[in-house]
Amino acid sequence: MFVGDVMGHSTQISGAWRDGGDSCYNYMPVFQWIKDYVFGFDVAVANLEVTLAGEPYTGYPQFSSPISLAAALKDAGFNVLATANNHTLDRGKTGLERTINVLDSIGIQHTGSFKDKTVRDTCYPLVINKNNFKIALLNYTYGTNGLTVEQPNIVNYIDTVQISADIAKARDMQADYIITYIHWGDEYSITENAYQRRIASFLAKNGCNLIVGAHPHVVQPVSKVTVTPTDSVPVAYSLGNFVSNQSERYRDGGIALEITLTKTDGITNTESIVYEPFWVLRHQTGRGYVFRIIRINDFIANSEKYPLINKQDGNRMMQFYNDTKNIIGIYKL
Repeated sequence: MFVGDVMGHSTQISGAWRDGGDSCYNYMPVFQWIKDYVFGFDVAVANLEVTLAGEPYTGYPQFSSPISLAAALKDAGFNVLATANNHTLDRGKTGLERTINVLDSIGIQHTGSFKDKTVRDTCYPLVINKNNFKIALLNYTYGTNGLTVEQPNIVNYIDTVQISADIAKARDMQADYIITYIHWGDEYSITENAYQRRIASFLAKNGCNLIVGAHPHVVQPVSKVTVTPTDSVPVAYSLGNFVSNQSERYRDGGIALEITLTKTDGITNTESIVYEPFWVLRHQTGRGYVFRIIRINDFIANSEKYPLINKQDGNRMMQFYNDTKNIIGIYKL
């Protein structure tokens, strides 16, 4: 299962402090309504679009969130984080390395940025072994907001020569399934651009089995790239925001992409791909906002479970739900 952008705007940091009783930063309540859902998957992946660089904690434009955000993601069931995005270098070399150290210390797998070439050569592609499947996860970004990576650190940029070599390495490692989680596209555009389509075609024709996109902060279409008349590769151009302080139309939620794989006689197949829409509740307390992620289909089935949601919130949530259905349409594998 893949979700989109985990953001850390300043209002979210303040909300975590309120949820911590004004004594610590507590992100656990943000995920409290979705833990059972996330734990239903063998592998759950999110895009960590902040650094964990320490104080001062800051939101946009250069993010540094408390360590407790990553701890809450793990507690909620996420076991892999993608770290190659346009905010990877928000706190420079120190921020990149401290983020890696934090994720290592709490025992959550990650990929996309590395301390040095030796680590990348050893650990990339990230191979996830689960239930007799060997899944290779690749992760790249279009850029890092004009900031230059400092040696010996490495950030995976979209470089077709390097990506070709990485896919070939994944095949040499006898991966059953190769997934690319990629940071690309135009912010706030609900349709993919020509560059996304071109790179998706390149990835598919070079051996990727699934392409998952992030960065636009809105949901974009789920489609297919035709490789041969009898073969195509699924691509979700953007999963939108998983959690953020963005409350504008289209930006206040995202989708999870659920993939079910089967293996018969050593051959791995994609049995199903479906999506699950989420919405972010910004609940006004007497001292500001706190944040809660809501699985919309669960709200539709069990609205009494969510007493914090008033009529206006419900209307906005359903607008996002209907917008998402219109953007994605009926996807058939």
